[in-house]
Amino acid sequence: MSLHSWTWNALAVGTLLALGSVAARLEAQAPDGAALYRQHCRSCHGAQGVPTPRMVSLYPKLKSLADSATLAALSTDSIAAVTRTGVGDMKAFADKLSADEITAVARFVKTLGDSTARRP
Repeated sequence: MSLHSWTWNALAVGTLLALGSVAARLEAQAPDGAALYRQHCRSCHGAQGVPTPRMVSLYPKLKSLADSATLAALSTDSIAAVTRTGVGDMKAFADKLSADEITAVARFVKTLGDSTARRP
C-alpha cells in the first residue's frame, strides 16, 4: 500500500469515526419523547395513550392516543401543532416545551398506535 493510499484510507476512517461521534452526541442531546410524555401528557392521556375512565368523565372529548387508525391519519407535524397550541380542553405546551421537545413527544405519540412498539 502506498503512502498516498494509506493517507486517504486513514482520512476516510477518521472522517467516519468523527461523523459517528457527532451522530452519537446529537442523539444523546435529542429530547426523550417518552420521558417528556410521561412527565407532561400521561396524567390525562394515560401511560399507554389510553385515558383513564376518570379523565374521560372529566373531559368527554379526550381522545385515546393508542387508536392506530386515528394516529395513522395524523402526521407528526399535526400532533406537534396540537401539542404546541392546544385544542379544546387541552392546554398549549409552547410555553413549557421547546420545539424539539414537542417534536420528540409527537414522534413518541405516533408509536402509541403501533401495537408492536415497545413501551417505557
